[in-house]
Parts: sequence; structure tokens; C-alpha cells
Amino acid sequence: MYRPMAEVVSKWLRPPLPLVDNDTAILWEPCSRNHGEIVPGYAKILLDLGYRVVVLMTPDRLDEGLFSRFEHPRLVFGKISQRQIKKFVRTPAAHRAAVIVVSTAGKLPHNPDLTVDVTSVFGPSCPPPLVMVEHDAQAKIDAGVWTHDITTLRALDYRGATSTVINPHYFGDVRITQKSSGKTIFLMVGAARGKRRNQNVVYDAVQNAVTAGHTNFEIRMVGKKGTHPIPPAIAPYVKETGRLSFADMYAQIEECDFILTAFQAANPDHTAYRTVKTTGSFQLCYGFQKPCIVQKDFAKGTYINAENSLLYADDADMARAMQSAIRMEPKTYHHMQNAMSRDADALYNLSVDNMRRLIGG
Repeated sequence: MYRPMAEVVSKWLRPPLPLVDNDTAILWEPCSRNHGEIVPGYAKILLDLGYRVVVLMTPDRLDEGLFSRFEHPRLVFGKISQRQIKKFVRTPAAHRAAVIVVSTAGKLPHNPDLTVDVTSVFGPSCPPPLVMVEHDAQAKIDAGVWTHDITTLRALDYRGATSTVINPHYFGDVRITQKSSGKTIFLMVGAARGKRRNQNVVYDAVQNAVTAGHTNFEIRMVGKKGTHPIPPAIAPYVKETGRLSFADMYAQIEECDFILTAFQAANPDHTAYRTVKTTGSFQLCYGFQKPCIVQKDFAKGTYINAENSLLYADDADMARAMQSAIRMEPKTYHHMQNAMSRDADALYNLSVDNMRRLIGG
């Protein structure tokens, strides 16, 4: 029996954290702005391995409904500031945990050789096994300090480096919805900037679809709005929602039919997303069983493929992929969803096995 939330591990921690024992896994997200969507999936993996899971995140991220679809009796939240979390992970109380998973290792202090400064972060005493998740492997690979047991969300395609793939794509009790019989809805997630979402390429594809006679569709753009207005000719087909809470974003994903990306293999700003990084959009595809529309080069090393998604070759083909999505029959869509479910399950099983191996040493 675990002691209640009201009991404290140290007088300087307010509000209190639950106690930690050797059946507990600590899941720490040190980034206060990004990467929150991966935390529920890592919590699910640790729960399935039999641990009690203490999630350490700042309150504002949790209050956005990150776990609004996810409850579990062994899931506990430490809603304290990053400053308090940094104090807590140095204490003997935290070091009683079976494992500490840091879901954005790049936010921790690093040594000059780019390795995480474990002593600086966790104190001089030996912490439990650590699982470090890296979101951009390039610098460490270039510096020669990359090791295969470092965790990434996808397989790498850079200088022959390998990693331990642990992909979190569980969001809780979400609705798996079929293709709409009416308007086809595409969803894009990310800030409206050419470097990230590359909305100008999308706007061209929308115009091509309208010119071809397709008008029964809508693109919803979730994230910080761009500074340039949507071209008037396509404004009826494009909706900018602005930044949403996690709870509202989940609802938008459930309503959509396809997750749309606009990566370009020829764009140097996008190169890392097909070699050493990944996009959170793929996590949403896996978790909500939504087919992805993506340039094929960016599917390599992931579980996005031609059976569960619409892959296209270049910018010109993006419009054709979107038009195929609009015309897609419900039966074909259902087969694509089933393939996504199958592949997401295979990725999840691999992730659980890899997490078990890392923790077990």
C-alpha cells in the first residue's frame, strides 16, 4: 500500500510528491514547452512493465489535458516546477526508484564532450538506471560519443549510427474514427512557419485540388498562426485553429481523416527529420490510427509505409496524394487504418522489449 499524496519526501518540496520505492519508475520531462505528447506513451510502456509511474512535469503542461484520456491506479503526477524537480531527482528519495526515464535528454546539462553530466543532474550518489531519450542525434554522432543504447523515437539514418528505439504513441482511451462520409478533413500540427510546417507548399496543393474540382475538404492547421494571411482563393478550405490544449488537440485528431505533413527532401531545413529526428505527427498517426500524407523519404526508418499511409515522391505529388485521400472510399480507408493499427502494435511491442532490456541492463 502506497502512502497518500499528502505525505512529503522532503520539507522543501511543495506541493508534495508521492513516495518512491524500488517498484517505481520516475518519468521526467524536463522540457516545459515541447515534447509533452510523448509522455503518456512512455508512461504506458512503464506501466505495462509492471511499474508504478511517477510523472514529473510542470503543472501547466499537465493542466492542458495531456492525460485527459488516460487514467491508471499506478499512475501518479508530481505537479511541481522544474526547479523543484531538479532538486528532487538529486535526493535519496528519488534514487530509490527502479529507473528514471528522461524523455528529453537534450534539456539536461551536458559535459564538454556532449554526454549528459549525470553527477551535475542527479548528484554524487549513484542514481538508478537511466533511460535517456534524444530527439536529435546528429551532434553526438558527429562528436563520436553516440552509443547504441541511447533511446530515439525512430531508427537513425546517419553515418551508420544505431539507437534503441522506444516509440511512445499511446494517448489513452481515444476514439478511433472512420473516414467522414462528407467533408474530408486534413490535420496539420505545428507552428505556421516555412521551416517547420511549410504551409506554402500546402497552399499550392490546396489550389491544385480546387482547380481539379475538389471542394469537399478542409485543412485544419493546429499551432501558432503564421504572420502571412491565407490566400483568399483557398481561404474557404483552410482553417487555422491557433495553439490548442492537448485535450482540444485530441478532439481535432479524432475528427480528422488524415494527418498531413509537408516535409521536403530537397529542403536542408528538413533533412534532420529523415536522418536523426522525427516528427510528432507520426506519433499521432500511430496512436489515433490516422493515415499520414508524407513525402516518402521521411517515412524511412519509421513504421509509416505505403500500406498505412499515402506516400508521395515530391512537391508536385503532394496535391495528387491529397486528391487521392479526398476520393478514397471508406473500405480502402478502413484497410489503411487496420494496417496502421497492426504496425503501431508491432512498434509498441518492440518499444516495450527495448525498455525492458535497458532497465534490466
